[in-house]
Amino acid sequence: MDINFKFEKQRFNHRAAAVIVKEGCLLIHRNIRDDFWALAGGRIQLMESGETAVVREIKEELGLEAQVKRFLCVHENFFTYEDVAFHEVGFYYEVELLDEINVTTEDFYGVEGEELIYRFVPIDQLPTIEFYPLQLKTMLKTGEWDHLIKE
Repeated sequence: MDINFKFEKQRFNHRAAAVIVKEGCLLIHRNIRDDFWALAGGRIQLMESGETAVVREIKEELGLEAQVKRFLCVHENFFTYEDVAFHEVGFYYEVELLDEINVTTEDFYGVEGEELIYRFVPIDQLPTIEFYPLQLKTMLKTGEWDHLIKE
């Protein structure tokens, strides 16, 4: 069971996200309905660690084995999406892919179908795309990770 609940027009979501950098490029994804990009990952399940969740999500979404290299930060995020006010707590991890993947700046789909679009983007090009959380752009550039709060 995902750690996620809704009350009227508000939703709480507990998420694990993967910072995957290969050849100077960051793996990002977006829903086909959205015009913004985010990190790959997904909801943490009840009684599941964030590390286990992020590895599971990479396997489910991309069919790839992965391992967590290190914990990076906690992100408390407050945003509105499709007329629902979200309160999201995200655990962000540096993740290494154990399987080979072609690093391409072209869009590609994962193994779950055509709902999510993936792409590797050169880190120095992140400022040119709509990517959330915004603070992550700076942290990736500087290598300095901190507790994120966005209200």
